[in-house]
Amino acid sequence: MLEKIDLNNLDKSNWKAFKFEEIASKIAETVLPEMTDVDIYIGLEHIDGGDIHINRQGVPKDVKGGKLRCYPGDVIFGKRRAYQRKAAIVDFDGICSAHAFVLRANKDVINAKLFPFFLHSDQFMHRMVDISVGGLSPTINWGDLKNQEFLLPLKEEQSKLAELLWAMDDVIEANLALQNNYSLFFKRYLYDSVSGVFSINELTWSNYTFGDLGETFGGLTGKTKKDFGEGSPFVTYMNVFNNSKVNPSLTDLVIVSENEKQNKLKYGDILITGSSETPLEVGMSSVVLDDLQQCYLNSFCFGFRLHNFNTLLPGFARYIMRGKHVRRFMYKHAQGSTRFNLSKTTVKTKLEISLPSIKEQKEIIVKLDFMEQRILGVEKTIKASLSLQKSLINQIF
Repeated sequence: MLEKIDLNNLDKSNWKAFKFEEIASKIAETVLPEMTDVDIYIGLEHIDGGDIHINRQGVPKDVKGGKLRCYPGDVIFGKRRAYQRKAAIVDFDGICSAHAFVLRANKDVINAKLFPFFLHSDQFMHRMVDISVGGLSPTINWGDLKNQEFLLPLKEEQSKLAELLWAMDDVIEANLALQNNYSLFFKRYLYDSVSGVFSINELTWSNYTFGDLGETFGGLTGKTKKDFGEGSPFVTYMNVFNNSKVNPSLTDLVIVSENEKQNKLKYGDILITGSSETPLEVGMSSVVLDDLQQCYLNSFCFGFRLHNFNTLLPGFARYIMRGKHVRRFMYKHAQGSTRFNLSKTTVKTKLEISLPSIKEQKEIIVKLDFMEQRILGVEKTIKASLSLQKSLINQIF
């Protein structure tokens, strides 16, 4: 059973200082990807900042040149750009980027289960940033790291602290798994709901060309760099890209004079990204579901304003525009090579959608909104747990 620990009154008077080379060893076993018998490669791009777990991986054939061998229990620590806080536990046999240190805890000095949390403490990470050298890609030298001194608790205390932190981590991982399952189910349910798969009235759904429902309009025009940073709010590209519903708190500012002819956003407007670096990201949409005052749209998106809400409800539009049918249309009609663009005219004249009655749209909206709120609730719990975990780590170290 987890023993209660009062972190607010930790007695550090008997803690001892150790050089980092006493705390952990740097494993420098170098291998060539084409000569190794392991099948997992971990680059720094596979490690998320602030996460002690590795959730993605590559394969050795993806890379060339000497790489570092790593074993279960080791920790991969990104020695470049330490401010990214990349340090994760290895639970497999593999190889990793030479832009990392492979660290192995000295069990005589630090509990191996406590070691990864120690690496994520602000004390350690801030020190790493301080000793990094270089301009564009600051890097930590082992010669500097190994001589850094850190205060550590006695071994008998370490096991209790490790148990506490891992219990907190178990809660976070369980909620992350729940969030992932909810999100996958929500995505599948959304696709089937807006396509009519779940509808007992699917045969009564009506087909429309998108342009029959409204008119397109453009974003900001004639603006230069000096016009931004103050003035009226405008919805950013990333706000549209990341949210099926426009987030009113994620706006920037632009100066718009009274005599300018710029399009102001209204409730129910459908905002669409008109360009992107990949065709898969073109035509992402977001719907205005709040009463935005004197708000505009960025120049890299265009808008679509419904004639009325008698055929398509804004709340349903946010879901059908992120459905599989519309997303496939946007991808198919993206034009370009190095950067891809989507024509307003193409969306207006060629996009065809099938819609249920307003009554059924309302029913679908209620179900999808409820499911979305469940996911947001889990996300809120995860954020709170991560914040608590970080606080616990920093109270200890």
